[in-house]
Amino acid sequence: MWDNLRADFRRAHAHTSYRGAVRKTLHTLTSPGFQAVWSYRLTRWLMARHVPIVGAIIQRLTEVWTGISIPPETTVGQGLLIHHFGGIIINSAAVLGAECTLHHGITIGNRVSGGPSPILGDRVMVGAGAKVLGGIIIGSDAEIGANAIVLKSLPPGAVAVGMPARVVRIKAASQMVGPALVAAADAVAGERDG
Repeated sequence: MWDNLRADFRRAHAHTSYRGAVRKTLHTLTSPGFQAVWSYRLTRWLMARHVPIVGAIIQRLTEVWTGISIPPETTVGQGLLIHHFGGIIINSAAVLGAECTLHHGITIGNRVSGGPSPILGDRVMVGAGAKVLGGIIIGSDAEIGANAIVLKSLPPGAVAVGMPARVVRIKAASQMVGPALVAAADAVAGERDG
């Protein structure tokens, strides 16, 4: 839990626009996004230690306070960054990779009750108001534009916009990191060959 919290704090601290160590630290600690991530980490830790009642109370209070719902059953990688206040709903079966960025007013969930939820790779950015729905996989380093409705899987490095979302470009190799770069290169090679 502590390693994840440190990574979350460092990422939020690095992205704040304030100058000066004290102001940046205070802004990070008081931002609703970081508070929601901190609460998620705590409730997940409590659930793993069989203290579900306390975790459930903390989760509900956090939802009311921040307007952000991240159930403890959700799998979230290190360095989650949430910009702005509220309106963020993440399904308990969703998976978010490391260093994902979420903006306000988004939903990451299933299309039907009890249905499968999305899996987001590492460094995925979800724009304000976007909806990512169903048992789909969003490749690492993908970007989802504001108000997009994503109902189909996206390859690594994809930039998707619209309702329903469509891929408008694939990022250049210099804009991707590690395994996402390899997967994108394989996808491009496959398109050329096929």
